[in-house]
Amino acid sequence: MKNKIVENEPYTFKCDGEDLAKVLTYYGYIPDVSQSLYKIVCPFHQDVNPSMIVDLSEGNWYCFGCGLSGDAVKFVSLINDKDSELKALLKYLRILKSDKVNKLDFSHRHKRHRRQSEELYNIAYDYYYGLSKVNWRGTHDDDIDIVKSYMIKRGFTERALNECGAKYTYNKSYPIIFPMLDNGKFKGWVCRTTDKVIEQKRKYLYNEGFSRATTLVGDYEGQEYVFVVEGYMDRLKFIQYGVKNVVAILGWKMSKEQEEKLRKAKVKYLISALDNDDCGKKGTKYLKSIFKTVYRFKYLKGIKDVGESNNIQFAKMLKRTMSEIQKDKP
Repeated sequence: MKNKIVENEPYTFKCDGEDLAKVLTYYGYIPDVSQSLYKIVCPFHQDVNPSMIVDLSEGNWYCFGCGLSGDAVKFVSLINDKDSELKALLKYLRILKSDKVNKLDFSHRHKRHRRQSEELYNIAYDYYYGLSKVNWRGTHDDDIDIVKSYMIKRGFTERALNECGAKYTYNKSYPIIFPMLDNGKFKGWVCRTTDKVIEQKRKYLYNEGFSRATTLVGDYEGQEYVFVVEGYMDRLKFIQYGVKNVVAILGWKMSKEQEEKLRKAKVKYLISALDNDDCGKKGTKYLKSIFKTVYRFKYLKGIKDVGESNNIQFAKMLKRTMSEIQKDKP
């Protein structure tokens, strides 16, 4: 056995991908062990859409929803209500020896090939660009008008929908689609439901193969600073109000890949317009831990995110934010 517990010594365990696979199989979170990467529903917060990435080649997991991460032992500890280290280790060892997992065959495990990723990208590209262009200011289609009315009620204008390249999918569940552009490069698409019942389960539908972690939606090349928001609709509202230097990280915590994109673009400072809630505050704290200069967007009381603000509210928040930044500059 590669790991053992020695009395009165620190418990240092090295968990590999097969250990993690056995733990996840034991608890029923992955269907098999044929792949190296899995995306599953996180058991550690109220997750509806799969937001936890499991990497069996590295033996670790990370949730984009709640920010938790770890290895096989950490998973066992958390799944059992934060067991003590010793209890978690003992349960972990029992799992590795259990009949439920000791006959797993790892010989056929494979990584997703580059060709497969390229094929998924091409499918997403062809789907979006194959849809008819929509002039949201002059539509003559009853179905499109229904979607337009929904977006207008949410505070978005026809001009903004045209500017971002929104299209109509003729999918009743997810009828409006937006291109995900990273410095102008197409990285995938996202659809938004207009059905309140569906919205309770899943607001957004991304194309298969889309990587949130490696995508920074927006134009940031050559910018002195950028506003950082969570969702696509937050970014769209910034664009609607004339602010172009805004990026959406599609979650509350910036990934390492997104961080490197901003560093490579030589962006000098960030303005965190992440949601005005606990997750947004945690995300802002994380930004401040990895970037030298980060300012907080000055939300008005009662406004959760930029996406729900009107033009008067947005103007007030933007003015307060920029005034504070000007005072802080030497």
